[in-house]
Amino acid sequence: MKKRSFQLKGTELSLILIIIVIFGICIIGSPTFLTAYNMSNIFKQSAITGLISIAATFVIIAGGMDLSLGSVCGLGSVVVALMMGKLGSPTWLCLVCSVAVGAICGLYNGFLVYTIKVAPFIATLGSSIIIRGIVKLICNAKTLTGVYEEFSSFSSSTLFNIKNGFPKLALVWIIIGVFCWFVLRYTRFGRNAYTIGSNAEVAHTSGINVRLNTYAIYIIAGMLSGFAGAMYTSRINSAIPTGGSGYEMDGITAAVLGGCSLSGGSGSMLGTMLATYLVTLISNGGVQLGINSFIMEIVKGIVLTLAVAADILRSRSANKAAINVLDKFQKNKTHEMNSLIDES
Repeated sequence: MKKRSFQLKGTELSLILIIIVIFGICIIGSPTFLTAYNMSNIFKQSAITGLISIAATFVIIAGGMDLSLGSVCGLGSVVVALMMGKLGSPTWLCLVCSVAVGAICGLYNGFLVYTIKVAPFIATLGSSIIIRGIVKLICNAKTLTGVYEEFSSFSSSTLFNIKNGFPKLALVWIIIGVFCWFVLRYTRFGRNAYTIGSNAEVAHTSGINVRLNTYAIYIIAGMLSGFAGAMYTSRINSAIPTGGSGYEMDGITAAVLGGCSLSGGSGSMLGTMLATYLVTLISNGGVQLGINSFIMEIVKGIVLTLAVAADILRSRSANKAAINVLDKFQKNKTHEMNSLIDES
């Protein structure tokens, strides 16, 4: 059996190069950019969005879309704050419940997409609105407090308690990202996700349980988003009605920028993680360079547009190459048939 060696793809190498260039620009333009505090802060800012990006990557690779990730994050955040502040539940139970409500939301999305056959965009958009309404109903559109001090201190803690060291929150993101990278690259479930994203009918005829895998992918995305909500509560030491708003777009941007095709069947978890760091770096660099926040919103929109445009161009190029190969194959076959006729 041939071993699968690890190699960086063109998209991943491009992202690394862009990160280096932006680093250089920010270092030259801001004396406070290359400080231990800011470097630690960039990783900390990347962590929660990074978890959402991982969730988006699973769904997009499988040919789906999930616009409810941000709302599920907000729901997970509210559940943790409510259980800690009102019920006095232990931290581990709060985390389990945040992941569990995320799984339920994912199950609902999977049911709409696979069983009811609602288009993923519409299904998850509706789910997003419903879940956001539930979040506001639970907290009565008010901020929930009472988060345990030891839990809120986790997001500001670093490895070995080194001042301005590597954040534990970022370590959680990286560990989960590496695990999900392994799952996608080396397990049957990961191969099934790529196959379903490429062509669900072919996957079904190949013996893949498309229903089970589709449900599992949306459930995993929900669990990751629910857990991201718990980490969000830890970071802001509370839960707010608008928690997680817009995170789904950041996650989708990072996934597409990292090499995921919106048509499904391709993508890289490593690329997504690099793209997440890049998007955070751009935002942080804008602040360090004193660029207007509204301008940075425009920049993020342009980045998303360019990422989608690049995905379309990649798809067209791949389709054109496939057509050329088929044409060449057909010409060769025609030539062989003509030769046989001439000989006879």
